[in-house]
Amino acid sequence: MKARLRSALVCLALNAMALCAATNSNAAPALQGVNLAGPGFSPEVLPGVYGQNFIYPTDQEIRYFTASGMNIFRISVLWERLQPALYGPLDGAELARLTAFIAAAEAAHATVVIDVHNYGYYRGVLIGPGGVDSAAFADLWTRLAKRFGRDNDVAFGLMNEPKQPDADNWRAIVQRAVSAIRLTGAKNLILVSGTDWDGAQSFALVSGASLGMVKDPQNRLIFEVHQYFDRDSSGTSDRCVGPGQAVARLAPMTQWLRARHAQGFLGEFGVSRRPQCLVVLDSVLYYLRANADVWRGWTYWAAGPFWGDYMFSIEPANGADAPQMQVLKKYLPASSAGR
Repeated sequence: MKARLRSALVCLALNAMALCAATNSNAAPALQGVNLAGPGFSPEVLPGVYGQNFIYPTDQEIRYFTASGMNIFRISVLWERLQPALYGPLDGAELARLTAFIAAAEAAHATVVIDVHNYGYYRGVLIGPGGVDSAAFADLWTRLAKRFGRDNDVAFGLMNEPKQPDADNWRAIVQRAVSAIRLTGAKNLILVSGTDWDGAQSFALVSGASLGMVKDPQNRLIFEVHQYFDRDSSGTSDRCVGPGQAVARLAPMTQWLRARHAQGFLGEFGVSRRPQCLVVLDSVLYYLRANADVWRGWTYWAAGPFWGDYMFSIEPANGADAPQMQVLKKYLPASSAGR
């Protein structure tokens, strides 16, 4: 009864009962976790010094989040560190660090998303006509697929927030990468992001028609979007819009996914420690659980010791959970709260 009452209140807050078609479901999204930042830090310093300009998450971090019930990590890496020259071999030291992190996460029963966090660029040059050839991008993913293509607990996040100005051009680049991955025999999940900051509120309008045409012979594509809940959705303010407005930003993506019988992944979202923002976070997580028929999972942004006092960070401090983590735990299988 309590769950049904809350469902009704959420629908009334949205003032759109059609958005609540799946709120009778108590099933959680299959993949719930966090962005563990570190390898993608200091992109202006290439290749950078390991341990000084960038780091990889520790086994202790992995244990903390998996013990809380999380089962997926999105790890941001830089193309240039993985592959110092286009069409060249993957860097041995960087590949070893990535492989060791994946092994540690899998030992804790977690999936890893390899997130190429380059915004569509390689050394400042955009992929596409007149820039970096799409064949070079496909080559990177061919090499990664050959290395991790037998690992079902590794997902391929093709590109974080690509800045290609034309969604049709981006679709052609994505298709070439997807086809190259499948030619290696890899069957991993592939996460496809949209243009225009990859916002959940704008994906259907900006990228949906184009990316909806991408073909995958394995039918294992997931559409990744990001969404923040400050006034302009930029993720730069510690203030949040109301919970109804926040959830409404996810609704267009939910509708697009359901209409296409597709699955989505909220790869980035975060709020500050302000009490009203924690209410927003709770509402968003409830919405994702209620619509788990199309939302395959989520990774909160972000954690990692390099963040310091970053307003969205859920890195524990002195053994204590961050306030946002206390809300996240309500929706994780290690806790029965909020169910």
